[in-house]
Amino acid sequence: MLEQIFGSAARTKIIKFFCLHSEEEFFVRELTRLLGTQLNSIRRELDNLVDFGFLSTRNKDAKHFYFVNKNCPLLPELKNIVFKAITLEEMQVAHKMSKATGLSLLLFTGVLTNVSTGTDVLIVGKVNKNDFYKYLEKIADGLNGKLRYTFFTKADYTYRTEVTDKFLYDILSQAHIVVVDKLNKENNKPFDDFNFKHFRQ
Repeated sequence: MLEQIFGSAARTKIIKFFCLHSEEEFFVRELTRLLGTQLNSIRRELDNLVDFGFLSTRNKDAKHFYFVNKNCPLLPELKNIVFKAITLEEMQVAHKMSKATGLSLLLFTGVLTNVSTGTDVLIVGKVNKNDFYKYLEKIADGLNGKLRYTFFTKADYTYRTEVTDKFLYDILSQAHIVVVDKLNKENNKPFDDFNFKHFRQ
């Protein structure tokens, strides 16, 4: 979706990345590694985005750093487009994940909800992990670093809730997105099947 708007894969990755990391600065080779894009493509699009006014640059420790230009008049609109597109993408992926056979509980937390927890995605049940890895890669696109995820069996999850496990308590006591919770349904508790809210804005 964003690539159709911004015109090239490299430009889309850079704009999306900097909208998600608007308070940070990065040098060229660092961006090449983080975004998985060729150096020449990164350099060309960075120069274009500096000329456009979206990015600014500065030299530090013999390196050329790029960061978001907070005075860019179109910055709010660009961030709004990016965040809405990310929300839609994550919702679409989450819907696909929610239909997985054997899934009992699926929560988004951590970096996806701007809180500090031991994981970013919690998956409970007997599921095909290879299928989930593909979905997790799509959600991780644009994040600075790898998306952390945790698989629990139903028995392990139940035990951890009974002993008030700190890892699990930290997740449930902070902001999180409940995508699927068949455990509550099994306990005859009312539950909204899909309650998705985006926390990055």
